[in-house]
Amino acid sequence: MTGIPTIMIALTTMCTAIFIGLGFLQRPSRETAIWSAAFIAAMASTYVQAGTGPGDAPWLDAIGDGLMFLALGMVWVGIGVRRGRRQVLLVPTIALSALLIITLALTDGTSVDDAVSTGELVLFAAISAVTAFELVGMRHAPRAAIVPLALSSGLVSVFALVWLSTDFVDDRMRLLGNIPAAQDYTPVVVAITLMSALTTLLLLARAEIPAATRASVAGFRTIARDRLERAERFDDAWWSLLDVRLDDPGALREASSTLAFSHVLDRFASDVSAVFPAEADLDRVEPARMLVLLPRHEAAVRPLLRTLLERVATVSSDQSIAVRLSASIGWASVSRIGYDLDDLIAAAASAAEEAQLSGGDRWERARVSMPSV
Repeated sequence: MTGIPTIMIALTTMCTAIFIGLGFLQRPSRETAIWSAAFIAAMASTYVQAGTGPGDAPWLDAIGDGLMFLALGMVWVGIGVRRGRRQVLLVPTIALSALLIITLALTDGTSVDDAVSTGELVLFAAISAVTAFELVGMRHAPRAAIVPLALSSGLVSVFALVWLSTDFVDDRMRLLGNIPAAQDYTPVVVAITLMSALTTLLLLARAEIPAATRASVAGFRTIARDRLERAERFDDAWWSLLDVRLDDPGALREASSTLAFSHVLDRFASDVSAVFPAEADLDRVEPARMLVLLPRHEAAVRPLLRTLLERVATVSSDQSIAVRLSASIGWASVSRIGYDLDDLIAAAASAAEEAQLSGGDRWERARVSMPSV
């Protein structure tokens, strides 16, 4: 076996090995598992297509195309997970890939073959364009990390759309001569997409925590103290310090694998980040505990606390541990505790512990001022 098929097999195998070794195994998480599956699907696609001859059954060629579409779809799904989306359409993406395989195989050589091929190009253009938009919309991600895959995805969508019109151009503008089929350029497009995907996804995978929740304790305390000092100068009492804790992390860890528990912690951090507004300062002091400095009137804090508890407790179809999660929240407001950050942290921690001792899945409010330390 020589030529382009051999090169594509070598390229997809190398990209798969690199990502699993440097991405998934170094940073096991839900999105890196999905991205690993995407590279495996792309690798399997090149193996199938390389072994398909002119007289072989149409199923082999259809499986190769379907696996390549699945690879693109899994990249998009993983990006959605990384962005904190609760519904990422993992099962529909797999189902659509299977439907594409069946349709391509059953219509091969029939009168609707050309129409199905056109629809296939539309699907590839759509998934590539959506991936590019998802990447561009990612917050707290370095631009240098998302640019390679965003650009290549955009180029793939443009490539597909351009070749959708080749029949029209070839039929009505013969002066241009015969335009090469889209399949002639497929290896080049796949190679560009693979390398850009490896670059972008590897950089994203090795960033352990989104920037919104990655601030160090020292950085958080410096910023929080500055905000509280300025609030005190203006007599602004609309500030609260929240201590948010995942209930029973030890039991969850014992009842699950390391990867599944990592997914739970990622989801917990994502839920906290998604509920509170952009002006809130977040600090992940422990994997299952976060501090939130929130500039809100007390009447506006309660709905946010209820929303967070409901969000954490919602059992999703793709949850890694089949149990209902819960959280406990300690709430220390400036109006009751004062403007000293250490007092607020101590009071919120005490209230969070009280909430956990009361059974969890609730919030408790600090009622007494804590002495300064």
